Amino acid sequence: MKIFLSNHKPFEKHFKIKFEEPKVKVHTNGFLSVTVDWMKGKDTVDFWRFKYPDLAHTQYGGDAIYKRKRYFIKTASFSFPELQKDYEGQESKVDFKALKMTPWFDICLGSETEEEFNKNTYDYQFFEQTKYGLICWFAPRGWEDWNNAKDF
Repeated sequence: MKIFLSNHKPFEKHFKIKFEEPKVKVHTNGFLSVTVDWMKGKDTVDFWRFKYPDLAHTQYGGDAIYKRKRYFIKTASFSFPELQKDYEGQESKVDFKALKMTPWFDICLGSETEEEFNKNTYDYQFFEQTKYGLICWFAPRGWEDWNNAKDF
């Protein structure tokens, strides 16, 4: 299994922010946490607009090319709500179509084979905002198996 960022390069190119490599931790309860931070580039304008991300959507199937390899992926996609507004809080003046980019970036859990993908038992659960970053949590499938829970 591989964890990587996708669709973040256009943000780096057009908005001059720099994403750091994701940091992955496996916790004793079996959860995975993926920390992604970004920083201000040399020519970044209005960096405050990248302060807090929102969840755009999740996807539990599909594929992506990462470093010339094809991966079957599960994704959690994030957007910057402040890019959706202008200075007066009205609808955005950022035209993502004209920039030829999506308005979100993805954190992907990827498997090289379909067999490995089907064994990959992690699903997106929730995320936490950090200042200019986020922590995305994935849980092993079945972590909330109420049918097999025992009274305390």
